[in-house]
Amino acid sequence: MSADYQQADRDRAVVAGFYAAMTRADQQGGFTREDLATVVDFFENEQEIEINIGAPVGGVFRGPDAIALGRHRMHELCGFTHRDHSQDENIADGPGRVVCIGVNHGKDVAGNPWSMTTIELVDLEDGKVIRKRVFFQDPEFLRQIALEREALLKERLVDEYWRTDNPLIALREDGTMPTD
Repeated sequence: MSADYQQADRDRAVVAGFYAAMTRADQQGGFTREDLATVVDFFENEQEIEINIGAPVGGVFRGPDAIALGRHRMHELCGFTHRDHSQDENIADGPGRVVCIGVNHGKDVAGNPWSMTTIELVDLEDGKVIRKRVFFQDPEFLRQIALEREALLKERLVDEYWRTDNPLIALREDGTMPTD
């Protein structure tokens, strides 16, 4: 067995181990110490993630904080979580690349369920994930859900904002708090 084949097999095991740990955590109601270590190790060296959904969700996120916020925003606005993902196949595309095929499930703003195929290209270096590119089957559909959810969120926040005691209330035309 060649060294490249062995590395590709190890890379596939890293990615498969991550998804297995996520699935077990969902099924068991939380992470074991070992599974949490697997998940942390998966994310620890990740430098970049690209999500193929247009604004306000997608884009390229670099560094741990931007990546975490990008993932969270995508999940919140598109109506799904990491628990709503099933991993169907991990194909090693040589050493340093694993192609993942899975299905994401979620709900739109009206509560209607949706499902779609997702392909992830995971780049690894020395057995550590450094980059992930996520391609959704219908990114425009998810973008529309995100835009609708963001509009509802903005409406709620604006309404709440002008009902609180804040110094910017003076910017209102009459300079007073709304009464209703």
